[in-house]
Amino acid sequence: MTVEITSLEQRYENLCLAEDSKDQLFKDLFKKLRELKGELCQKEDEVDNQERIAASFREENKTYKSELDSMRRDQGKLSYVSVLVDGDGMNFLGSLVQDGEKGGHEAARRLIKAVQDHVQNVDPDIPPNTCYKIRIYANAEGLTRAYHAASVLPTDQDLTTFIQGFNKGDTMCDFVDVGHGKECCDVKLQDLLKQDIDDLHCRRIIFCASADDGYATVLRPRQGMKPISLVEGPPFARAMKELSLTFESTSFETVFMTDKLKPRRVSFGPTNTTITPPRTPTQNYALAAKAPPPQPPPQSPAQAQAQAQAQAQATRPATPISNKPKLSVCVNAQGQRVDRSLKISAKETIKSLKSRKLCNMFHILDACSYSGCTHEHGTVLDSQDLTDLMFIARSSPCYTGLSCRDINCISGHRCAFGDKCPHADCRFERSMHGVDTVIVRTVEYVVG
Repeated sequence: MTVEITSLEQRYENLCLAEDSKDQLFKDLFKKLRELKGELCQKEDEVDNQERIAASFREENKTYKSELDSMRRDQGKLSYVSVLVDGDGMNFLGSLVQDGEKGGHEAARRLIKAVQDHVQNVDPDIPPNTCYKIRIYANAEGLTRAYHAASVLPTDQDLTTFIQGFNKGDTMCDFVDVGHGKECCDVKLQDLLKQDIDDLHCRRIIFCASADDGYATVLRPRQGMKPISLVEGPPFARAMKELSLTFESTSFETVFMTDKLKPRRVSFGPTNTTITPPRTPTQNYALAAKAPPPQPPPQSPAQAQAQAQAQAQATRPATPISNKPKLSVCVNAQGQRVDRSLKISAKETIKSLKSRKLCNMFHILDACSYSGCTHEHGTVLDSQDLTDLMFIARSSPCYTGLSCRDINCISGHRCAFGDKCPHADCRFERSMHGVDTVIVRTVEYVVG
């Protein structure tokens, strides 16, 4: 009996322990619930705060987006595409140039249309209100002579009306005459190119100077800084050809010629050549000896005496043929034309002769194809002056280059400095530097 009571007591104690454990469990559960509820309320407060902050951010974002759109619209009003053209090397189609002011207006319209089509093709997201700034720099007088020499323009027509028509074609079109000196055009275009690359409003640059490697030195270090398109008129020069593989490239064949202007020079052969007289009545003895004397009208004794003196002067022996330079086509082993070396005077003498603005064609070739020539014809030069004048004439590169075979060509076919040329913007193409001067074949012709 005692054992049973003890067992019952033990069972009771165990039950009490279980009840106590159950009570403690419920107490712990309620405590945990209170803690979780507190944390939930805290999280709810945090969420409410985050929602208020998010709502504030949404409002601010909406405001910022509106301001950004407004800034983009304002920037779009100022954004532009820059079109830079070396007018000396990128020549307009002859049909446009021949049409004077009307042709200039049409050239501006075609150029703008060609640029717009190209930009839409390579940058379709460009703002519709983007303007196009077209700036052409050229030596108008020299360019006129080139068109005359290539028989594109008659000698009684210049580029004045064409340029005026181009400038009137659009308010953003500017054709600027930089005057004499090729470097004038190069320097201006290079500085404008650098400025447009740094200008945030410039959306793209359309660069038109395919035949001049001098611009490669400015373009090459700026690859990737600004979208640039290279336009090919005459074939790309070597360095520009390399860059065209990196930049966008295109051609505007409705606007620019695809070849360089090639002069059609005066030919001395069995056919008769018309000689343009000097602007001032200066006697050329070699020509006077060839021409029959005119029949004089009735004269007074004083006039007859003056005429007799003039005839005596005109019938003086012609300048010896040795005073005339020998024009020749010299070719090296590569088939390239080579300019024969000249024994020239001192630099001061060359500079003085150059300042006289002599007509090279008149003095060297005994003929000038320009009816309105403004350069000095004057008296016959002596042998050394003719040699020096030939040297001066060679400072202008031949349009045809090393392949020239015109025996009457007096332009230069190689840079006088060769591979050691100190001029980064030398007007001679790179291929005309370091030319092999060993002559393997020569055809000579003596002017006179």
